[in-house]
Parts: sequence; C-alpha cells; structure tokens
Amino acid sequence: MFEDRVDLWDVTLRVRREGTGPAVLLLHSHAGTLDVWDDLAAALATRHAVVRPDLRGYGGSDRATDEAWPALEHEMVLDCLALMHASGHDTFAVVGVDLGAHVAARLAAEHPTKIDRLVVIDAVPLPPPTRPTLVLWSGGAPFGGPLLDFLGAGPQDR
Repeated sequence: MFEDRVDLWDVTLRVRREGTGPAVLLLHSHAGTLDVWDDLAAALATRHAVVRPDLRGYGGSDRATDEAWPALEHEMVLDCLALMHASGHDTFAVVGVDLGAHVAARLAAEHPTKIDRLVVIDAVPLPPPTRPTLVLWSGGAPFGGPLLDFLGAGPQDR
C-alpha cells in the first residue's frame, strides 16, 4: 500500500494506492474518509489496482472551493478523473457509498467511456447508468461477496 498527497489543478487529495490489474476507484461516504475501505481494498488489491482518495474537503484532502452542491459534486467528479489519469488509468470501475455513490453515478453518467463498471451503495444512481451497475444497500445482507464477484475478484480473494 502506498499513501500520498496528489496535487491536482486546484486541490491536493490524500490518496492510497495498492495492487495491480484492472483499476477500481473507491469513493467514501459523507463524513467518511478513505479508511472506511481498508478491508475491501485489501481483498480487491489481490487482482486490481485500487485507488482510494479522501474526496475534496474530507479527511486529509483540501477543500479548495467555495462551491455548494451540485457544483461541488461536479468538482469531485473532475477530481476523480484527474486522479485516475494521473495514476495511469484511462478506464476503471468505480465503487461509491452515500456521497461517494452520487459522485460515482455522476462520473459514470458524464464520462461513460471512462467507466467499466459502477457500484452504488446506499444511494440511487440518477440518471440511470448506461454501464454494468450493481446497487447495494448496507442495511441488507453483507455485500462484500456480491461486490467482489461483480468486480471480478473470486471467492479465493475474500
């Protein structure tokens, strides 16, 4: 695992990267940080290049804007695109929970050629995505297995 601060055009994001293979971007919830993904990132990193930032204004990342919603969400989408490009990933899967799910869904809607798969947890993806999408609710059954299967990590990685 490698943790860094990545300078983008007007913001610096705290980021962790681990693993190799097809890229997966993990986006945390409102009031969360990249740390919420520790267990899932370890499982995914056996077969994927995992990138997980603190979103703009959260955890160790700068806010660097006075924008309100939805402009702030749009800036987060652009941050994610720039981060993945800087990390060497032209296409990737994206997994988001709560706030991160809204950013992920907007990323998939606005930049569909960049997103291979979309996983939305605890949110409804609007507009409806055009990419393979898995929608999960954390109050239901444990979602780690279905999520890993959807992203192509088999039972041996759990």
